[in-house]
Amino acid sequence: MTTIYIVDDDPSIVTILKDISNKYFKGSLIGSSSNGEDAIEEIKMLKPNIVLLDFLLPDKDGLQVIKVIREEYDQGIIMISEVSDKQMIAKAYKKDIEFFISKPINVVEVVSVIKKVIEHLKIKGALSQFEDVLSILKNNLGSEEKPAIRYEEKLKKLYSKLGIIGSSGCEELIKAVIWSKSQESDYSLSDMYKALISDEDGIQQIDAVKKRIGRVITKAFKSMASLGIEDSMNPLFEDYASQLFDFTEMRKEMKNITGESKQPGKIHVKQFIESSLVLIED
Repeated sequence: MTTIYIVDDDPSIVTILKDISNKYFKGSLIGSSSNGEDAIEEIKMLKPNIVLLDFLLPDKDGLQVIKVIREEYDQGIIMISEVSDKQMIAKAYKKDIEFFISKPINVVEVVSVIKKVIEHLKIKGALSQFEDVLSILKNNLGSEEKPAIRYEEKLKKLYSKLGIIGSSGCEELIKAVIWSKSQESDYSLSDMYKALISDEDGIQQIDAVKKRIGRVITKAFKSMASLGIEDSMNPLFEDYASQLFDFTEMRKEMKNITGESKQPGKIHVKQFIESSLVLIED
């Protein structure tokens, strides 16, 4: 869940930002402060995902706050100020802020920027997790094994054929398949989902990851069933329907789509993941 912390010495601005957080990002607001010293202490302690930071504070300016917190904090910073000096804005971006918002506050702009930062942080986190998985994989693979990047490329080609590249959960699915390759013994799906969460608080996100992976596999399953109904001789259907899915369940899904049965087919996540690995190793 996204967490937001506000730093501004203008009570009216703080009220507006709190209202925006509570209305558009419910449950995200975890604190606020009106000066740099308190902000530094609380940001280090609370570790919010996003800091809405005023440039001009009574004791420290925003750049000084960033300089201190960046030693322990690498999440999103959105700077807010009435100052429009281009050199000052350039300095702020050099301090690795995500966006700069000028006062007076525009609600639509603030909401849009926060959403962009949330998406940026998701991508940043996913890349970090993927790099960790690649590192583990490189350590576990022998020198004669194919590099992990080859597995990623092949999985993207496979999932592109299935029509799920770009879908929510697909990147996590790719990481899951690569992670399964690094396991020397049998593993549980719960272990796999945990491996896809890097930070300590991420344990709360396991269910969300599980659902996203389940949905993207279900999407491929339903698409394959529809293809089989249209043309059971289609090479794509012949090549992948029985390898990636339980074909008994696939037939149930096909009958459900055509109205012959009210019982839909079911996916088997582990079968799909392990079969994906077999297909890209061929």
